[in-house]
Amino acid sequence: MKKNLLMYLALLTAGCSSSQSDFQSPQEIKRLAFGSCCKPRNYPQNMFSAIEKRQPDLFLMLGDNIYGDTEDMNLLKEKYQELAETPGFASLRRSCPLLAIWDDHDYGVNDGGRHYPKKQQSERIFLDFFEPGQQSPRSRRPGLYTSHLYGPVGRRIQIIVLDCRYFRDELPKTEWDHTKDYVGWYEATMNPELTLLGERQWQWLDRQLSVPADVRIIVSSIQVLAHEKGMENWGHYPHERQRLFGLLKKHQVRNTLALSGDVHFAEISKKNIGAYPFYDFTSSGLTHTSKSWPLAKNHYRVGKAVDQLNAGIIDIDWQARRFILRIIDKDSQDAEVHEIPFDELQFSKSEPSP
Repeated sequence: MKKNLLMYLALLTAGCSSSQSDFQSPQEIKRLAFGSCCKPRNYPQNMFSAIEKRQPDLFLMLGDNIYGDTEDMNLLKEKYQELAETPGFASLRRSCPLLAIWDDHDYGVNDGGRHYPKKQQSERIFLDFFEPGQQSPRSRRPGLYTSHLYGPVGRRIQIIVLDCRYFRDELPKTEWDHTKDYVGWYEATMNPELTLLGERQWQWLDRQLSVPADVRIIVSSIQVLAHEKGMENWGHYPHERQRLFGLLKKHQVRNTLALSGDVHFAEISKKNIGAYPFYDFTSSGLTHTSKSWPLAKNHYRVGKAVDQLNAGIIDIDWQARRFILRIIDKDSQDAEVHEIPFDELQFSKSEPSP
C-alpha cells in the first residue's frame, strides 16, 4: 500500500508539471506484466497470483478486463465490482501499480466503435474504477489514450496507451468462415477515410513519439501485426497501420515494442519496417482461452502460440541491454521465452524517413 501511495504521489506531481507525457515517475521499471480478457465470475482467477509471484514493477490490463457488453451502466458498474472483489486481482493491485485500457467488452459492446451510444458514461465508470480520485488528463479529454514515463535518464521507459474504441469507424463484415486457418468476421477496408484512432489521437501520438525515452512500449488492445485470422486488428485499417509505421520511421524509434491482447491466446509477432524489426507481443486469456483460434495462420509469428491461460512478462535488463519476453502459465512457469537485444531494435542511420 505504501509503495502504491508513493507511486501515485510521484505520478500526480509530475503529471501537473509535464507538458509531454500525462505522468512521470522516477521509479525504475525492470519488469512489467500484462494480460487481457478476464471474466471475474465463474472462471478460474489464478493468473493474478501467477503474475504476483513474478513481482512486477507495473501491471498493464489491455482490455476485456470485464465482460460488460451492455448499455445498462448499473450493470457495467456491477461487473467492475465483481473484478474488485476477486481476491487475486485485489492482491495484485495492492502489490504494484496498475495501468489499464479498455477493449470492446468493457467498452460496452462486442467489436464496438465510435457509434456506441454510452461511450462517455462507460469512460467515466472506467476511470472511477482504475483511477479513483486522480485528476488524470484522461478525464479531461475524449478517449482513454494516455502516456506514462518511468525511470531516470538512461533507463527511462515510456508507455504509450492507445484507445482503439472511442474513435473507431465500423469495419466491413465478411461472411463468417471458421476454418482451421481463418476465424472470420471482418475484411480490410479500402476506404482511407475510415479511422481506427481518430485524428486527434494521431496528432497526440506523433507528439508522444518525440518524447525522449530509452525504451518505448506501445499498448494496443487489438493486435498490430497479425491480421490473417479475420478478427479485429490493425490490418483491417491498412492505411492506419501504415501511418503508424510511418511515425515510427519519422521518429527513428529505438527499443520499441507493441503489446496487445483480445485473441484468447498468446503469441509474439515480428515484422520488419524497413530495417527495423517491430515486435507485437500478445497476451490474452487471464481466465479463458481458445484452443482453435491459435491454429489460424500468422506468418509474422515468432516461436509458438500458447493456448492455455497466460500473461505476458517483459524483463528489461538494463545492464545487458536486452528485453526478455516471457509468456507465463497459471503456475507462473515460462511457456515461451524470446530474447531481444537492444542493438537489434534500431533504425539504420542511412534509412531515410518517409
